[in-house]
Amino acid sequence: MDIPAVLPSSAAGIALLLAFGRMGLLGEHLQILGVQLSFTTAAVVLAELFVATHFYVPQAAVGFGRVDRGVEEAAMVDGASRMGVFSTVPLAFPALLAGAVTAWARALGEFGGIITFAGNFRGVAQAMPLAIYGALESDFDAAVALAVLVLGFSFAVILAARFFARKAEERVG
Repeated sequence: MDIPAVLPSSAAGIALLLAFGRMGLLGEHLQILGVQLSFTTAAVVLAELFVATHFYVPQAAVGFGRVDRGVEEAAMVDGASRMGVFSTVPLAFPALLAGAVTAWARALGEFGGIITFAGNFRGVAQAMPLAIYGALESDFDAAVALAVLVLGFSFAVILAARFFARKAEERVG
């Protein structure tokens, strides 16, 4: 779970290619089923999930860890199944949401994994960092505009993550 946090993103892209590329460990089997992941929009999503999951899982674990065990025990006493006990999700929801926003913010900035595993194909498999990089080569003003847009969006995402984290603290505190 911690490897994506310390792995250079280009190495993450290589790992995804080795696993899911046409000649990869699972990619060959997916090809037989008619599924191709590398150099598609799905590859962008998979690369972003790979690098961002590390930011979600710990916050989710903390959120579930802070749910009062007595609530789960009371649900079991009342006859709830294990899945019924999982209905404590609403109590952990602010932490889950804060984790999702933080992970999404990390995914938004992914570059190396995407360009290696998904490529940089306008209209097919392109993320904002790749669009900025592409614009930088031909239209500096467009690159600046995209960068400012991402900066504003990133600021809003950080505010949202902090808001939801604070709500999670208030709920369990």
